[in-house]
Amino acid sequence: MPANSLLIETFTEYAIGMCFLALKVFTRVHSFGIRRLQLDDVFAVLAMIFWTLVSVIIVYLQRYGSNIADAKTVDSFPDSMVPNLVLGSKLAFTNWIWYLSYIWSLKGVLLCLYHKMTAGTHRHRTVYLASAFCAVTYLACMLAHICVCTPITKNWQVRPYPGEKCTLRKDLYMVIAVLNVASDLLVMIIPIPILVNLQIPPARKIILIILFCSGIFVMISTVLRAYYSIKSINTLTIALGWADRECFVAAIIASLPGIKPLFRNTSWLGSSGRSGKQSSGSYGSRSRSRSRGLGSRLGATAQGGYGGGGRSFMDGDKFELLDRQEKVAMGGREESVGGSTLHGGGSGYDGGGGDGGGGITVTRELIMEDDQFVGRS
Repeated sequence: MPANSLLIETFTEYAIGMCFLALKVFTRVHSFGIRRLQLDDVFAVLAMIFWTLVSVIIVYLQRYGSNIADAKTVDSFPDSMVPNLVLGSKLAFTNWIWYLSYIWSLKGVLLCLYHKMTAGTHRHRTVYLASAFCAVTYLACMLAHICVCTPITKNWQVRPYPGEKCTLRKDLYMVIAVLNVASDLLVMIIPIPILVNLQIPPARKIILIILFCSGIFVMISTVLRAYYSIKSINTLTIALGWADRECFVAAIIASLPGIKPLFRNTSWLGSSGRSGKQSSGSYGSRSRSRSRGLGSRLGATAQGGYGGGGRSFMDGDKFELLDRQEKVAMGGREESVGGSTLHGGGSGYDGGGGDGGGGITVTRELIMEDDQFVGRS
């Protein structure tokens, strides 16, 4: 790829991707104020910083080159080029660090979102496991990058030729690709059980599943980057081009869920106005239990049949996802929902409105209220 073409593509994708990341942070500030910025916004800002470093270093790598070459090619370099190649190789070494930090920061953005989505449910533990796995894979990639060539100064040594492990680094591409895809896959499957159980029209459910499972495109970009970088291992511009494409796709995918609340009147995703009024069905009495921190709320509607309270919408104030809806026969029976136990005739809630022959509709919804996901009936 010609140098000018690479730079044009790099900064075009950088500009578009940065707009998505900035819009994600703006959406939070617009909806809740700057004081309500949270950890996912910190990860987004860190990703913006790391991507800026990656993109700027690409410019200098185009100017100075690097020691990515075989022994025969290195011998053909004139002595006057060696200082620039050493400097370029140092920049290439640090760019791996910024690249890895950028990709894993975007994983952090999504994990923070899923931490809220699963609060108060048994799936919450999965988020902690995925977070631990991502932290371990990040450290493993860093160690692989630093330790694949020792002593570390050989990573930017030009003459004598330091060996393929220090220049071409094929093994590193494969290790990072495997760990990157594995962590992406684990992060992507977290919301699938919630999305599958949504009690919303199929079209909306499909759109939400596509939105939250679009991480597969990042995995495809990762695999393609590793494949073409190894295939054209002696051509620096190929590796740089595919690295930037992966960064671009990852920025968009990680930003989309956070941008959605800005478009609160998009009916095909279930948005509503900011007022978010309840449906016409009245609620009987409620039994609520909040988990520590983000928490969850469970409610019960005692009607002759189905209560009218269950619904689903997404907007700047609330991000509501219907998670579970059950009809429980009235009587002495108890129903466990989301880790909380509701008793049909006990003091936990009143079954007013039915005489024992009707039904109690227990609706559990996952919502984001005041920028926190909670369960709601």
